[in-house]
Amino acid sequence: MPTESAYLLAGLLVLIAVGAWAFGQFFDRDASLPTRISTDYLRGLNLVLSQKTDQALELFIQMAKVDDDTLETHFALGHLFRRRGEFDRAIRVHENLLKRENISEMQHDQAVYALAEDYLGAGLFDRAEELFEQLRDSESHSQLALERLVYIYEREGEWARAIDTHRRLEMLSGQKTAHVAHYYCELAEQALAEGDIGQAREYLQNSVRSPSGALRGTLIRARIARGEQRHREAAALYRQVIEQDRGFVSEVLADLLDCYEQDGRRDEFEAFVQELGRDPSVNREVAYAAILHDLTRSPVLADSVTWFIAENEVLNHLIDVEVMRSGDADARAAAIKRIAEGLRMLALSTPRYRCGNCGYGTQRFIWHCPSCNLWESIRPVQRFQLETAVA
Repeated sequence: MPTESAYLLAGLLVLIAVGAWAFGQFFDRDASLPTRISTDYLRGLNLVLSQKTDQALELFIQMAKVDDDTLETHFALGHLFRRRGEFDRAIRVHENLLKRENISEMQHDQAVYALAEDYLGAGLFDRAEELFEQLRDSESHSQLALERLVYIYEREGEWARAIDTHRRLEMLSGQKTAHVAHYYCELAEQALAEGDIGQAREYLQNSVRSPSGALRGTLIRARIARGEQRHREAAALYRQVIEQDRGFVSEVLADLLDCYEQDGRRDEFEAFVQELGRDPSVNREVAYAAILHDLTRSPVLADSVTWFIAENEVLNHLIDVEVMRSGDADARAAAIKRIAEGLRMLALSTPRYRCGNCGYGTQRFIWHCPSCNLWESIRPVQRFQLETAVA
């Protein structure tokens, strides 16, 4: 039985055939649809509806050698094959179009772009990149080709080439692209992995040129300062991250505590956390971070955990809250430790980060969502998924 795609293609072919006939009628009252083309269209429609795709493909390729009016039909046919995942057939359609003689420059570029999309869909990134590169200076397809090249460079981690391509896109469109700063951060991360701190700092200078990526740059600078035992500077940078985005409390609180302890300023840390805890929503994030990273050695963080458990409608029915609130310090510490350990195991067994755009979940924090291709859309979950544990 013919599929929905078959009916779609058949309808498309009929519309194009009728359009070509109407165009001829408008300019020539005596004109009519050529017999051979009409016959070929009817044969093609019959083959498509009979799901004889390969035979229909052979016929339409032959038609491409006959008349320019069939070009758009072939572009539509190739697009349909690509959408259905039949990349080999889409590639064949577009390769045959490129073999045509007397094809216009715009039609040639359109066919090159379509073929590059076929290769990209098939996962042949090197071939797709080569074709998109050919269109860098195309009058009709340069911007589209550059955007696809950026996509390829992001997927392959070629950040320097992504930066250069984005600069060219900015010149064409006149609009600044916000996430170029992330490319510099990626290069800084690579330099740090290779032990080249000077080069990393040079890359980070470019990460502050746009709001997107600025937070990430601050985190990398804090890591560098901490690695060089400059704990006071690192602590200031971690506090800056929290001030910029409270959602990152769980990501930096453990490092912040360590910096204060290394610098002999534990009291300042306690005062800072107490100030944060005045906002109940932030105090929940502080408690989450304390549980996740086992930070209950800090009295103020232990208090946040106690408060969090007592305020949670599910947890306070499962445990003896009075024990945690009692004056017995040992019993209280043991209760906190037991509950925190269970919650930590729960957090580590479920996705800790989720994309706010597409819902992609991961246990490791990343800045670029591999599902929807957006930057800075993945956020810490900041809650314990108790329903998952019950299930």
